[in-house]
Amino acid sequence: MTTFTRRGFVQASAAGATFLAAPQVMAQSDFMEPARIRMGFAPYISAGPYYIAQAKGYFKKLNIEIVPTSHVDGSLSMPALAAGELDITGATLSAGLFNLMSKGAGLRLFFERGREAPGWGSNSIMVSNEMWEKGFRTVDGYKFAKGAKIGISSRGSVAHYLHTVGLERAGLKFEDADWNWGMSPQVSLPLMQQNRIDILNMPLPGAYAAQNRGVGKIATWSDEIAPDFVLACSVASEKFLREKHSAAVRFSMAIMQGNIDFMDAARTGNPEVLKIMAEGTGLTPEVINSTRQRWTYMTVDGLPNMPSILGQQKFWHEKTDLLQRMVPEDQIFDDRVIREAKKRLDDKNPFI
Repeated sequence: MTTFTRRGFVQASAAGATFLAAPQVMAQSDFMEPARIRMGFAPYISAGPYYIAQAKGYFKKLNIEIVPTSHVDGSLSMPALAAGELDITGATLSAGLFNLMSKGAGLRLFFERGREAPGWGSNSIMVSNEMWEKGFRTVDGYKFAKGAKIGISSRGSVAHYLHTVGLERAGLKFEDADWNWGMSPQVSLPLMQQNRIDILNMPLPGAYAAQNRGVGKIATWSDEIAPDFVLACSVASEKFLREKHSAAVRFSMAIMQGNIDFMDAARTGNPEVLKIMAEGTGLTPEVINSTRQRWTYMTVDGLPNMPSILGQQKFWHEKTDLLQRMVPEDQIFDDRVIREAKKRLDDKNPFI
């Protein structure tokens, strides 16, 4: 998929194309006024920029107190956000997210929180040893998936999207596979080892661990199925972005610096960052290090790949019955916060 260039991003923002027109910002006497942000997050490697910003004191330096709430899946925090119990949360792009936004919940995406850039896809497609022997060893292996059993947790999920795109690339349809819904990894992995489930979407580091145990083989990755697929975004209410503008900008500045440190560690294996992420995720530094070549890619300034975001919404609306009404393009992403945060960092980075 095509991504916006920085110039294109600015031009699109100025013209009001695709992005939400910036609402009036409330006057604030002190940009650094103390702020408390209730934040939802999922405790995985992709939360690395948050762990880094917290451990290195980036939020504290900007006079922000983060009150974190951990959710097994980012989508599970959306009801709390809609109810006003959270200020910001990270959420995977799913049919459920677009549905909530389309029903007038007053929510906006405002910061891209990871994409599966070429070479950086963190979601593996695992196949059973039997399916591997049949020839499913690359992204083109979906041509062997007719009648295959796909183990999947839920409809409307990232896995649902990726498998369907993979099937279509191979000239097959959704109906050509045997979808087995409601399967957690605890259920599907043992079945795969018995060749009773043929295909799974398994994120890191679980994919490497399962392959090492002989459960199955990693055949391909998310970035090979859907290059530059946006995995998640930060989401907030319109009210929060309007009334707590300076807090949202400062939060974004801290995460931007966290993104810089995260991507540097992905390339260099910085031991300080590996230790921070290990403490945050409960994994060992060795496991974190073994996965870093395929960490989800973080754009420094949260620039969104809008073609991917819009394409995913269109997919859920046109190819499933999970999204009855689409969110208007100009009501999906509010870029006002990240534009100001990036400018402030460029003018004077407080973390250097």
